[in-house]
Amino acid sequence: MDYCKYHPLVSSTYHCEHCQISQCDSCVEHLEESNEHRCFVCGAALESLGAGSDVAPFWRRLDSAFQYPMNKQTLLLIIIAAGLATVSAAIGGLLGFILSLTVTAVMTKYSFVCLQSTTNGEAKAPEPQEAFSGGFRMLLHIVIILIGISVMIAGVHQIFGPLISTLFSLFWMISLPAVFINYARFEEILPALNPIEIGRLVITLGRAYLMLLLFIMIMLASVGTLHQLLESQFSFFSAIPESIVSYYYLIVTFHLMGYLLFQKQRVLGFTSRLDSSLDEQEERSHKEHLLAKINVLVKEGEFDEVLRCFKEGVTGNPNDLELHNRFFDFLVGMKNIHEIDIFLPVYVELLKNNGHTKLSSTSYQRILVLDMNYIPSLAITRYQLAQSCFHSGKEKLTVKLLNGLHRDEPEFADLIPAYELMAKALDNLPNREKHAEKCRQLITSLKSKTADNDQN
Repeated sequence: MDYCKYHPLVSSTYHCEHCQISQCDSCVEHLEESNEHRCFVCGAALESLGAGSDVAPFWRRLDSAFQYPMNKQTLLLIIIAAGLATVSAAIGGLLGFILSLTVTAVMTKYSFVCLQSTTNGEAKAPEPQEAFSGGFRMLLHIVIILIGISVMIAGVHQIFGPLISTLFSLFWMISLPAVFINYARFEEILPALNPIEIGRLVITLGRAYLMLLLFIMIMLASVGTLHQLLESQFSFFSAIPESIVSYYYLIVTFHLMGYLLFQKQRVLGFTSRLDSSLDEQEERSHKEHLLAKINVLVKEGEFDEVLRCFKEGVTGNPNDLELHNRFFDFLVGMKNIHEIDIFLPVYVELLKNNGHTKLSSTSYQRILVLDMNYIPSLAITRYQLAQSCFHSGKEKLTVKLLNGLHRDEPEFADLIPAYELMAKALDNLPNREKHAEKCRQLITSLKSKTADNDQN
């Protein structure tokens, strides 16, 4: 089993020939328009490895298997087939035989369609309409296969005696599910009866095949028990529920056989994908798709491309706090002060709008670890960060941010409130009384200047 390069504990489902890496579903780009899958790193089309190696064994999902026929159309087909089978047994004669043969042909065809569709990754039972074409041909093939097995057993009995023929009969009994599986795969009689193909399939399925046999025996035993219970109390009407249970189990069994093929697809030489209801994964949102791409590019060291993706993401999702948090974490991790300074005003404003003003002061402290002299370029950002720092009890940072603001940004509209905040911060710091007094003198000067400007 190959594993995803970026998730070493997850089996891979795609392979990039250009990059020579294997990826899981989460680490590839899905183009919905063309239904293509491409590599996040190089953009090349990917080779599907299928998903069989990453699905749970059938005995761990028996609940899903038993729910497989539980839809209106399939249940209706089962009930109608059971009713017609009961009627055909009651009326007998040629008409009863024809009716019984038709019902058997339809249910046989539908069971094989279930097997084939599950092999292709379809989790939902197929439409019943698919059972009404080619059923007699398939039934004829099944009859020929069963006759062929009987002829071989009889031949072995004539040549080697009863002991060997008994063992040979046991072999074919055990191999019967494999015979049906091979017939569904090749839709031909000879490959279905080929002992080499049968042996290869049984060995490939391994323990799962033995579990399937056990499961089939349990279902047969339950049908037999139901027959005995109903037979003792009813006569005609007991056949209907018995037929319903039998057809229901038949569809579940063929669904499980298809699931085994799906699980071993790569070994058997084909690939298919799980549909959305089987793997229980919903289509990724644009944000999830973007973050998946970012995660891959980060692990590949493509940081310029990561920066571009984050910029595209925050521009397209201006109110997404999680995305902005991740972008800030990335910029800090890259120690990119220039990009931090560009992004910080947007980030601080978003934190304020989402009621996380105090988080701004923590963010500023993280930046100071990278550059202890860093001061934001925009005056409004300096003021907002200073407010956050003051309310978080970080008066020194408040003073650091506001000191010299009147020289750097003399036209800033909130100069007076900013310095009033700075004066309060200085009041809370030891031995800063003189600085606080100078700050208040500056505030008086600024107010006087503002009043003169208003008069003029």
